[in-house]
Amino acid sequence: MGLLLLLVLIAGIGCATAAANIDLEAKTFVNQSSDRYYRFYNEIAAETYSANNEEDFDALFSKLNNVKRIAEELVSISRQAATYDLDRIRSPQTKMALQELRTAGDLFVLGDDYFSSVQMNLAALQTLSTDKDIEPYLGGANMPNEDDSPLAYFPDIQKIVQSSKDADELKYYWEAWRDKNQLWASLNFYTIVQSYQRAAKILEVPVHKLWYRYDSQEMLQQMEQAMTELRPAYQQLHAFVRQELHKKYGSDVVNLNGPIPDHLFQQVLEQAWASGSILEDYYPRAQLPEFDEYVSHLTAKTMVNESENFYTSLGFEPLSAEFHKNQLKEPNQDSPNDDCRPSIFDLTPHVYLMYCEKVSFRKLMQYHSHMARVYYAQQKSHLPSYYFKAYNLEFAVGEAVVLSASSPAHLTGRRLAKEVLSETALMSRLFRMAIHTILSIPLYYVHTKVMHDLLNDTVDMDTVNKHYWRLMEQHAGIEAPSDRSEGAIDFPYKFYVNIDQSFQTQKFISEVLGYQFYREFCKKSYNRGPLHNCDFYGSLAVGNDLKAMMSLGSTKPWKQVVGKILPNNTGLSSLALLEYYQPVLDWLNKYNKDANSKIGWTASKKKIV
Repeated sequence: MGLLLLLVLIAGIGCATAAANIDLEAKTFVNQSSDRYYRFYNEIAAETYSANNEEDFDALFSKLNNVKRIAEELVSISRQAATYDLDRIRSPQTKMALQELRTAGDLFVLGDDYFSSVQMNLAALQTLSTDKDIEPYLGGANMPNEDDSPLAYFPDIQKIVQSSKDADELKYYWEAWRDKNQLWASLNFYTIVQSYQRAAKILEVPVHKLWYRYDSQEMLQQMEQAMTELRPAYQQLHAFVRQELHKKYGSDVVNLNGPIPDHLFQQVLEQAWASGSILEDYYPRAQLPEFDEYVSHLTAKTMVNESENFYTSLGFEPLSAEFHKNQLKEPNQDSPNDDCRPSIFDLTPHVYLMYCEKVSFRKLMQYHSHMARVYYAQQKSHLPSYYFKAYNLEFAVGEAVVLSASSPAHLTGRRLAKEVLSETALMSRLFRMAIHTILSIPLYYVHTKVMHDLLNDTVDMDTVNKHYWRLMEQHAGIEAPSDRSEGAIDFPYKFYVNIDQSFQTQKFISEVLGYQFYREFCKKSYNRGPLHNCDFYGSLAVGNDLKAMMSLGSTKPWKQVVGKILPNNTGLSSLALLEYYQPVLDWLNKYNKDANSKIGWTASKKKIV
């Protein structure tokens, strides 16, 4: 063997040994970091979940200091992960883990700015809808006893929107809430945008990776695909809604060929299940049963147990006594709140659920949805903690379960409903669900696109409102109620709710993908009826598919994980949703044809300066 060849071989062996050593070192770091990450997040869960409003300042200050200490540890994991050159790591699993660990610090990487600024701004955005700072219309002339006390958007103005028949009153509240919150909304919101940009730069990760936790460009493309499929059906429903609003409010308020004014569009969404909705002439609310009567014999706790029962029927283990004792938080019996919203605090492997004292059918469905996150956490808890962020698929699972649990077939099967719904009642229910779902999806898309473009610096706060209304007109056929001045920020309050959790993107994906899951589960359970009345309760085959997907967490790319349920998965698709609502779409096509309604809309004449 020649000397030169021998030297080359020795050098090759040395390089291979060095590469193996780097991989081993990185793998050791990854394993150790997983244990630390797991432990720190559990400590944060214990501190934040146990906090309550009755604690004194010293106790809260102590909790805050503990959270800050834990946050510094998470940031240190991110910084250590960033020291590894990914190009020199041979193991795909180790490389993927290091990429995940680079984001472990999240916004904590901003240090004290996170606690003194970001948290304050997030809290301020959360309270925009609940601050009682809006003067009532006409000085309270329309309020009970002419009460002129200031109102909050939720629940005060929201209830007015659900019942008012006065377009001027609706327009007043739409404008008053935005004008009141314009300055603070823009400042608080833009601070959040900048914070993510700063944190991403410090962590040396793409800002959209930090915000969405996955490839946002690919997901946006899939969302656009779903929007393209949905558009013809949406335009048919839009034409019907516009026609009925024109009948109700006249041509001075609603242009028969143009976009729908946003204050009236929002009322249609809020009134979908109310007696004064635009469906009254065709499917009166009185034809529907009182769904709350189905659960009137239950307690709040038994509703939670009923939702757990759905998952155990699929083959999941019952929740532990530990969960029921320490992770299921009872409502405050001393101060019952009719407007209580069930809430969930998800830090896998521990998920904490707070339920409400009030008993209602809607809350029963919310528990079915929340329980998906509890069981998802259970199935992925064996994984390294950096794989816990499972592409938000728990929301789509929850949506599929709600579709099954709310079906007339399930309600009669579980003996919650005493009699089978008539065909007219079935259609009335389906139409209201279509309004709630089909009309909302383009809004979720617009909100996602706006946030994506702000993070990407495609638009800034000076131009974002014009961008927002351009997208609203293009994708939803909606316009502002009036000309909007420079500096206005017209996002609805729902845009800001849970904004740090990409809630609007979650809603889009959960709605569309939830119907895809639901259709597949119905096939798996050999449903022979129409898709909109399928119940997969009790299907062990469905449970096995769910477990297979849930147990993967984010260890594999999104499409491969979803492929455990959708074997021919090509991404997000609206086709399952369209199949579900086909009876409504058939009705709409005939109605619009008979009414000679314009499908689509002309350009808005409202000025956005």
